[in-house]
This record gives sequence, structure tokens and C-alpha cells, in this order.
Amino acid sequence: MSTVDDIKNLKRQQKVITPTQVLVEPVGNESNISSNEENNQERKEEKKVERKRVSFDLRTDLHKELKMQSILQEKNIYLLIEEALEKYLNELKENR
Repeated sequence: MSTVDDIKNLKRQQKVITPTQVLVEPVGNESNISSNEENNQERKEEKKVERKRVSFDLRTDLHKELKMQSILQEKNIYLLIEEALEKYLNELKENR
């Protein structure tokens, strides 16, 4: 019974960061400028790519983590998903 209480206490002590808190935190100007330039370059290159709109269900915990990563990396969620899918599919091809 004490292990359950210990786990509950540890969970209570965990710091939860919301997307709003992340947006409020100051970001260093130097790193922010370079990442914005990189993102703009990526967007210009991506305009050439033909895309297909898809719809699928995703676990809420994965969606929440995707949103957090998109904020931290200053990228759109669809770009993160595309990168992950490309990496996964390339690994599959290499293992064949």
C-alpha cells in the first residue's frame, strides 16, 4: 500500500508545463532568429511539394506531445509527422 502512496506523491510532485507556459517563457533572440530563417527556408522548399489532406485518429497523449514539440521546434505538426514517417519508411527500406 505504501508503494501506491509513494507513486501518487511522485506524480503530484511532477511539474506540468502547458503550451501557454511555454509560449510565455522568453526565448533567446539569437537562436530564435536562426531557427526562424531555417523554418522560412524549409517552407519555401516545401511549397514545391504536392500534399494530400488526410484524416486519422491519434491518441490524445501523442497529440499533446506533438503540439509541445511543434512549439519547441517552431515547426508545424504536419512537418514533424512527415519527418517521422520519412525516417520510419527509410528504415524499413534499409532493413529489407
